[in-house]
Order: sequence, then structure tokens, then C-alpha cells
Amino acid sequence: MGALAARVTASVAMTVVVASALLAAGCDAWRSFVWPTSRGSPPDPDASPPAPPSPPIPVSEAPVRLAPVARVTTEDRWVDLLAQRISAAHQREQRLLVYLGSLAARKYLELSSDPPWLLGESIGGRRAGVLTSQGGSFDIPLDGWLSPALHPPVDEVPQLAMAITLRSLAPKQLVTVFWEERPLANLSLSGGWERRTFSLPADLVRVGENRLRVYLRSAVPYGEHRASVAIESIEVGPREVIVSGPPTRLAAYDVLPGTSGDLELRVAGGSSLVYHLELPRRARLAVDAVGAGRLEVWASTDADHRLGREPKRLLDRPLRATRNRHLVDLTGYAGVPARLEIRVHGNHARFRGLDLEARRTAPVDRRARSLRDVYVFAVEGARADLCTPGFVPRLGALERFFAESMVFDRAYALGSAAVPSHAGWMSSVVPPNHLTVRGTYVAGSQIMLAESLDRAGFRNVGISANADVNDSRGLTAGFGDFQHILRAPSQTSPASAVVERLVEQLAGHDGRKFGFVNLNDPQAPYVPPPSLLEGVIPPQDAPARHLTHMWVGRVRLGKHEPSLEEVTYVRRLYRGELQLVDRAFARLIAAIDSEPVDPAPIVVFLGVHGEEFLEHGGAGHGRTLFDESIHVPFAIRAPGLLAPGRVSTPVDLLDLTPTLADLLGLEAASTWQGESLVGVIDDPIPPPRLAVSHLGDGSRAAIVGRHKLILGPGRGRGAQQYRELNAAPRLDGGGDGVGLRIVRNALTWHLWEEHRWRRTRWGTGANLRPAFALDHGL
Repeated sequence: MGALAARVTASVAMTVVVASALLAAGCDAWRSFVWPTSRGSPPDPDASPPAPPSPPIPVSEAPVRLAPVARVTTEDRWVDLLAQRISAAHQREQRLLVYLGSLAARKYLELSSDPPWLLGESIGGRRAGVLTSQGGSFDIPLDGWLSPALHPPVDEVPQLAMAITLRSLAPKQLVTVFWEERPLANLSLSGGWERRTFSLPADLVRVGENRLRVYLRSAVPYGEHRASVAIESIEVGPREVIVSGPPTRLAAYDVLPGTSGDLELRVAGGSSLVYHLELPRRARLAVDAVGAGRLEVWASTDADHRLGREPKRLLDRPLRATRNRHLVDLTGYAGVPARLEIRVHGNHARFRGLDLEARRTAPVDRRARSLRDVYVFAVEGARADLCTPGFVPRLGALERFFAESMVFDRAYALGSAAVPSHAGWMSSVVPPNHLTVRGTYVAGSQIMLAESLDRAGFRNVGISANADVNDSRGLTAGFGDFQHILRAPSQTSPASAVVERLVEQLAGHDGRKFGFVNLNDPQAPYVPPPSLLEGVIPPQDAPARHLTHMWVGRVRLGKHEPSLEEVTYVRRLYRGELQLVDRAFARLIAAIDSEPVDPAPIVVFLGVHGEEFLEHGGAGHGRTLFDESIHVPFAIRAPGLLAPGRVSTPVDLLDLTPTLADLLGLEAASTWQGESLVGVIDDPIPPPRLAVSHLGDGSRAAIVGRHKLILGPGRGRGAQQYRELNAAPRLDGGGDGVGLRIVRNALTWHLWEEHRWRRTRWGTGANLRPAFALDHGL
């Protein structure tokens, strides 16, 4: 499969004419393949030049009613770093200090929804973390002043070292300590607290995340668990610092009530708070602090860490007892993952404010919210690149619609299979909350979008081509009329019939209407009618159209390695199915626009999940969390509420239902975990957000900005796949430093409280609201 992927990539490089800009009506810039113009095989280099590109599809000249934006407001605060304090690494007296007596240490534990640790336990007069297993792992970031390149060996003696303060909970305990899965030592433990030190061989330490693992011989009963060891702290730093003894203080900070009612952070001298983040253009750090001593701000990047360059000092000012406000220019670090260190010298500093600022203007929200008709057009198997410039045949209706809508360029489905994804967006509750031993079933206590609209007096009609979107799974709650139109053996596509049925059911109704269409044409088998395949010649050994679902299955199982020509042909069949979707969507839009109403209806187009075509060796959907399976089209046309435009910040469909409720002036249900995207739409530089997609086996895909982490169901580093989206793989094996820590921190907090997370209160893991730390005693 790897060889085929390389050939596919090479073919794309030969056949794609890269557009210098997106068409105004385009969907997304994500490129992977180009649809062939006539044949299924690659073009002949000696053939005649291709025909000139088709002229742009005209966009309606009718005036578009925009959202009222006559007034604007200026906003400076971008991210409140005091609220992100639990994501900050703690350095004390030149060492990274992991204090397991605090719940904030969770960010260093191996990523899992249920790590085998009880943090903050009282053991022998100390606060520590208790390992409720015989083995446990940590991910330790080495960057900034602890970058391995700044500490080369001297006379073959390692210059980085580690200390672990621990206490056995079982008699005659033995522990093996591993660093990057190489044993460092086998130790016998006594029954009291011990501080053990270890040299870190230079060939083992790496820039960015390092895996520390401990394995214990035995465990004993501990409450409802079995436990093996208590660990108070882990220290990593220069050798001479580690062997000199433990730090004078373990806690990173104290949270104190402020004079104006807000909280303050008291950081002792000799301590640093280290943030990993990606900054917008013209960003600056605003520091409001009092104290005794000095305050420094240092910054560095992954390139600095790899090359052994010391962090750059951006601020060095004395602390005073009266208010000190400093502005630190961060322009030189915009657009790259950066490490920002706030260091305190002397006695202490009390931070009253610690904000990342990005000056921008946003429209004052003066929207006239009121009830109006709503239509949701959902397509299973629709990829985000369906309207990429250069792909033919063109999808004219969709292109026109996206030109008139607010388009979310980086929208992610909540899963790569239909039922979990539908359950998530309809209820604004993450798919794991719907998972039962029988599969995905929405509980009766959840409040679906259709139920909220039903209570507001809407007539709700749903027509689905997927029989699994049904009442037994709880997906039709709130619909007065829900029907299925399935693909018959003699029928190439149910798309037009589904739309026609919806139009018939809603015709003549004078009240408010909610129409839901769910199509699954762009899924195997890919059987567009022959009229849409004129000039397309199947390559030798190509699957029959009505058997392409079997082809997908054999490819997925590794029983068939298709040729490049086969893949190109199958993708052309898939494109034909999208043409049928486009025609059906055009019919729905024509029906909506033929009966003008005031206020104008809201129309949503969304992909429920995508499809893979050998980009990663597989085919179809529902088995992986690669972008081809979860990056979907998502657009909202809401005249008078949302101006046409584009949002580049990653979002997931958990927020769709709250957004529609917001635009209609309805109250959000208390069970909804998502939040309205109106604030993201209005903000020209939205703060970072965490988008998450799920698989039934427990896998998660987390996206923050350009950084994506796929966490598999197992344990160990092999269960994690990190990549920087739209970036070429690094030849030196780097690239998983600051970016990985950014998305890892965000996913840590999400996994901790996934089942009861409320974005309206806690934000997302990438930009926590103050309530999250306070609600958890941090």
C-alpha cells in the first residue's frame, strides 16, 4: 500500500495544475486527487493540450442580505493565560518539576480517558500520585533551557539527569525505570520515601516529548483499587542541579483572591510558568504583576530547541509593590509553535493579569433573531475537498451555495461513521456518551435539535436514505414525520426521490418548518448512471460499479492492492455520485427560493463523514480518523444573520445545534455540550479551539490549529500519531515538539471530563475558561 500511495502522490504532482487561489465559490483548499476529465487512466504526455478550463459558474446577482455590522467593537484579549495555568509546565530552580500532588500533573500522564493514577493523594504526610496498576507512563517535554542540544555529554558523561521521589506501597517492592523504553535501572524500594536519581544517556533524550515508564513487581489493595507505588515528584534538569538535592518548593503557584474580586496567581521566586502555544500576527503579552524581585519573559521555537540555541529574553524588569504593567511584543514568534516562559526571581510575584493580546475589531452583534424555517442537508461520504478547484465535473449548485454562505473550511465530523456522527450533531453530545453495548443509541434524556424546534412550534419532517437513522436509535425524536427512501436494486440513486418527498411533505404548510434530508449516495457501491460517465473507460481489472462495495472491503482487508488506474476510476464513480447529490441539492434550493418568506430560511449543508481512497492504504469510511474520513464540508446560509464568508478555525459539528438555536433566538438545552459558533464567526482572529472526532473503539482525533493528534485505543507511543497538517514530513524525524504539546494538553483536559464537558462553561481544552480550573480546585 505504501508503494501505491507514493505512486498516487506522484501522479497528482504530474496531473494537477495548482490554482493560485481558491475560486470564490470553492469549498476547501485541501487537495489530494484531481478528477479525470474523460478517461480513467493518467494523461498521455504526448497528447494534445487539454481544453481550457470551464468558465466560472455564475453567482446570483440578487442582493444578499448581510448581517448588520455597522458598528464594531475593539478587542485586545486573545487568551487568558491565568485561566490556562494548569496547562503550563512548571520549572523550579533550573529543572522541570512534575508534582503529582496536584491534579495539574495530569498533563504529563500517558494520554488516556482513564489513566491508572490517583493524583493528589495523601501518603505518609505528603501529597502524591498513586499508581493503581503495576505500570505507568509519563510524557516529559524537553525544550527551552532543557533542550538536549544545550547539554551535550562531557567526557562521555551525560549532562541531563532525573530524580524520582517515590514510596513503595507493597513490601519487598522492585521497580524498573525506563526512558524511551530503555531500562535505566532496576531498584529495590524500602517502605519510606526515597529520592532516586538517574543519568539520562545522550542517545536517549530527544527534543520534545520523552517517554518515562515505571514498572513495579507487585500491587496491594488500596481502597477500591490495587496500588503499587506513590510518586511525589519527577525532576529533570542539568546533572549538577539534580544531584545537588530536591527543590525547595513543589507547588507551581498559589491561587489567591484578588483585590477586585478576580483571582491572582502567586509564583515564588526561582519558578517559571512555561506555555506552549501558537501566536497570531502582531500578538503581545500583557503582564500585570506586583512583587519583590525581577520578572523575565523568554521565548523559543522548535528550531531553537533542535539547534541548541538558547531562548531569547524579551523582558527583564524589576517587580514593585505597586502595580506593574508590561507589554511584550511577540511579533517575531507569530505563526510558529513557540515556548513562552515567564520567570520570577527574588521573593515572589503576584500576577493580576497575564493575557495574550491580539488587537482586532469585531462587529457588534445586532442580529434580529427570530424563528424562521430551517433546512439541514446532510450527506454521508462527502469530503471537504468536493469543490476543490480543478476537480471535474463541477458541482455547480454546491459552488453557488458556498458563495452565498458562511463556510467553515476546517469542519470535522464527530465520527467517521454515520450513526455516531448524526447522534453527536443532532444532540450536541459527544458520541461516547451515546455508546452502549449494542452500539450507538441516544438516550431519552437527551434533547435533540428536532425536539427543541418542535417545542417552538415547528413542523419537523425528515427523509433519510440511510435506514440506520431511525427511531430505535433515538435519532428521529422530535420529528412529526420521518420517512426512509432506500436505494432499490434497479435504482441508481435515491437522492432526487428523497428531496422530492421532503418538498411534497412541507408544501402548503404555513407555519415554521424544519426539513432534514440525509443522503448516502457517495458511499460504496458507487453506481452513478451511465449518462454521467460519458467518455470514462474502465481500466483493466476495474470493479463493476455495483460491486465497488466489495472492492472497498477487499482493499481495506489487504486482500487486494489496486492499481493507480483502478483508484482513479473508482474515484470518478464517486464523483458521479456527488453529481447526483448536487442535482438533488439544486432541486431543494430551487424549491426553497421559489416561495420567498420573511425572514429567509436558514439552510445548512454538512458532510456526515468522508471517504478514503488509498491515501493511507485503506478505503471507505468508519475505520480511521484520517482527515479524508472526518474533514467534511459545512456551510450555513442565513440571510440577514450571517454574511457570506469563510472561517478557517477548526470546528467540529458538536456546535451545529447550539448555533442554529442561537440564530433562531431559542434557549440552548441544558444537556448540550457544544456552544454557538456565532462568536467564532464574528471574531477575525478567533482564539484556539479543540475539535475532536471519535471512533467506537475509543480512538480520538484532536485538532488544534495546524496540529493533529490521533490517539488509538491501545497504550504506548505506537497508539499516538501526530502530524502538522499541510506540512511536509520532516526528514530529521523532528516536528513533534511544541505542536504536539499544544494539542496534547488540550486533549488531556477533554479526556478528563469528556462525558460532562460544557463548552459554554469550560471553553475547549485549547482555550480553557476560568471556571475549568476553579471547578477542579486548581
